[in-house]
Amino acid sequence: MARRKAPQRRRQGASKGSLGNEANQQPAEEAAGPSRCQTSSNLCIEMEVLTLPSMPAAGSAIQGPAKWRDKATEIARTAFSLACQPAGALVSLWRHVLSTRVFAVQKMALQKRFLKVVVLLLAVALAGVYCRTSLPLWTMRAKGLIEELTCESAAEPKVQRDLHALLAEQNQKMQLLLEEVAQLRAEISSAKKRSQEGQEVNQAASESSRALEVYVAMSDWALKSSGATIDMQRTSETYNCKENWGCRVLWFFRPANPPDTILQPGLSPGDCWPLQGPQGQVVIRLPARVRLAAVTMQHIYKDVSPSGTVTSAPRDVAVFGLDADGEEETLLGTFTYNVAKEAIQTFPLKDAPLPRAFSYIKLLVKSNWGNPAYTCIYRVRVHGEMANEKASAATRDEKEGQT
Repeated sequence: MARRKAPQRRRQGASKGSLGNEANQQPAEEAAGPSRCQTSSNLCIEMEVLTLPSMPAAGSAIQGPAKWRDKATEIARTAFSLACQPAGALVSLWRHVLSTRVFAVQKMALQKRFLKVVVLLLAVALAGVYCRTSLPLWTMRAKGLIEELTCESAAEPKVQRDLHALLAEQNQKMQLLLEEVAQLRAEISSAKKRSQEGQEVNQAASESSRALEVYVAMSDWALKSSGATIDMQRTSETYNCKENWGCRVLWFFRPANPPDTILQPGLSPGDCWPLQGPQGQVVIRLPARVRLAAVTMQHIYKDVSPSGTVTSAPRDVAVFGLDADGEEETLLGTFTYNVAKEAIQTFPLKDAPLPRAFSYIKLLVKSNWGNPAYTCIYRVRVHGEMANEKASAATRDEKEGQT
């Protein structure tokens, strides 16, 4: 039995020794650091578990459980402490990092504040230096500007007066120039009108000259010197101004022209035959039987009229052909004398020259240009060809045989 218990004692002693050594080595291991404890914690636990069945059963039966319970508690604490050391290290490391960052942030904030204060102080210093150096200069400039404004305000009324006087003078000059321009325009327009009138007169003269060239070559069968006369029985009355005393006194010294005035050449104002009223007629006895071709009527121009108007000129005229007293009239044509044209106007008759010859010609004035008292006729010309005597005699014999 003694031999058999020896190994147990040895084992117990070894276990005691190992436990004692573990107890002695625990502070050293704790001092060695978390790395060593972490690596040996599992081995220690295994060794303790292995040595638990070899505890003595006789001598220490009472003290064994309490001791092992304390030992287990101590081992558990050691293991828990070993397990919590990394977490503590991490927490302490995180706290160190956070404290470092907070310190850095606080340091940067302080630096920013310091920088702001420095910049503000620098700006204040620069402003003070600028004000100290520039304020006198600005003060001098302000004084100079005030003096200039004062001088300008004092000189402004004079300048305004000068400007007003200059503007008034310029306005007067402009008015004079405008008046001169208006006069020049009026002169130019009048010159244009005169030139146009001259052109019209020249044109009318040329046209009348051409008409004269055409018809002057033809015989004028209404010429008194050639034997033409007025049939007074079939001619309207001459204008009689009995109601006007002034006109009667004037006509006492110079009576009215007779109807045969229209058979004589004359272009003087007033050298005309005035027939009574705006309508009337005149019958001209031709010196021979004539195949009528055209009739020419003449009046004066408006510019040479004593009254400045030509309202007494005939307007609408009808031409008839007659052979003898009581014979039926033959209408040869109608025409309108236009006072706006030339003074001498020739009007061709229809179917001219007529195949039939006439001994009398009748001019019926239907209206004039506005004079209600009288109508003036200056000159009447009758153009045509004299009929053959044999033909005219045969015609007369035929008519006598019919009668």
